[in-house]
Amino acid sequence: MTQVIIEKHPLIGDKTSIDVIGLFVAIVRERFAFNGPEFPWKWDSNETLSKIFIDAGGVDTYGNNDARPGIFIDRSSIVYSKISVNNMADYNLKNSERTYVCKATGSIAVDCVSKNRGESSILGDLCATHLIMSDDLFRRVYNFQDIGPVSLGNTEPWEKDDRVFVSRVQCEFTHDVFWTYAPASVRVERINGIILPQLN
Repeated sequence: MTQVIIEKHPLIGDKTSIDVIGLFVAIVRERFAFNGPEFPWKWDSNETLSKIFIDAGGVDTYGNNDARPGIFIDRSSIVYSKISVNNMADYNLKNSERTYVCKATGSIAVDCVSKNRGESSILGDLCATHLIMSDDLFRRVYNFQDIGPVSLGNTEPWEKDDRVFVSRVQCEFTHDVFWTYAPASVRVERINGIILPQLN
């Protein structure tokens, strides 16, 4: 049975880099999972039934990576930029806790790989348009601030394996990152508890 939900590891926080990759993997899988029997690239959680491999670009499943076609998803650098002075968003007078916010901006690369140049190009078209059409889902359900622009590159030999072709879809994303600090006195006490014993 087709399933696109990815269960999170308890140490993977909301909007962390692995969480973002996992979300893009699930959304791309969704495009290829729910189609009629005539669709040639139907994805299925059962590897023996799946006609296409879709996963994060760095997974250690070499046997599956050799199967074509495949879609490999990875991210570029993420930049955390200020949107207010000192990033502060709120101050709680009762307990002196401060809430901060910044903007995280990055890019996802979706490599659509096939031994056939035309097939790679078609897969790239499908992924690019699906990400564009998923903009509302990213913003309303998953609380991204913005998705895009989405760009579809040339179909060319893949730099990782020149025996196959790749059509690379790149999609930028932006979301807010919030965090709360305990009062400075509490943090200084903790830090001193770590440093001072080492100096004695």
